Amino acid sequence: MMAIEPNGLTATGLQKRVWLGLRDCLNLSGKRCRRAWAHEGGTATVEFCMVFPIVLFLILILVQATLLMVGNQFVHYAAFAATRSAIVYIPADMTDQGGAGRNSMSLTKGTPKYDAIRASAYLAVMPVCGRLDDSNEPLRTDEFVDGLRDHFTSYGQVSPRWVDTLAADRLRYAADNTEIQIMRTVVTNNDVVFEEVLSGDDAFGPREAITVRIEHKLNLSVPYVRGIFADDDHPNGRGKYALVTAHYTLTNEGVDPDLPDRPQVDRITQ
Repeated sequence: MMAIEPNGLTATGLQKRVWLGLRDCLNLSGKRCRRAWAHEGGTATVEFCMVFPIVLFLILILVQATLLMVGNQFVHYAAFAATRSAIVYIPADMTDQGGAGRNSMSLTKGTPKYDAIRASAYLAVMPVCGRLDDSNEPLRTDEFVDGLRDHFTSYGQVSPRWVDTLAADRLRYAADNTEIQIMRTVVTNNDVVFEEVLSGDDAFGPREAITVRIEHKLNLSVPYVRGIFADDDHPNGRGKYALVTAHYTLTNEGVDPDLPDRPQVDRITQ
């Protein structure tokens, strides 16, 4: 005898129902499976999840490349600023301040002329610098920040927040990661050669071309992609940087201001 289920179905009939249900779910020719495969709900979400990482990666590359180009422009401006400072400070007689005489300079840190030229370079590149909470340079960051506050106050404006939070740290980074080279410009057979001045005893001529070369370790701040543009890592795990160089040439302003004695000529009056 066949077993009768409580709902009136026989065991054989129940097995057939189960089998038909499994067939509809597993057999690709079943109507239910065809409807399931034909359903496209969630496809856009899956496609977005697949494409988004690639798009995000390309956007980050674009942002870092843009920041690198802007930083390159600032380094070139810093080269101009340092050269403009050089053609003014080199002709100066700063022996009374422990510096070099007219049209000569010392090439070591801590001397008035060298420090003034180098300060012109790293102050110009400071807006695109990273941050450092300590520095190897004897910087007077408190005076620098106070000067910025006074600048805004003198124009009747409130000092921006970055003056207190960013200015000092960026000044330290700029000073620690910017170097200069004073070079002599030599023209031979229509070829221009830049020779580094290795000794401070080499005097420059009154109208000689002076070239200053800037080397700055530009901080790369965009995560995940900065390694593509990096030249090396900062010490102590402080991130990566790209080495950017630039140079600029201007004419020395060191014209001797001393005039000969006034000639003794009798005036002829009528």
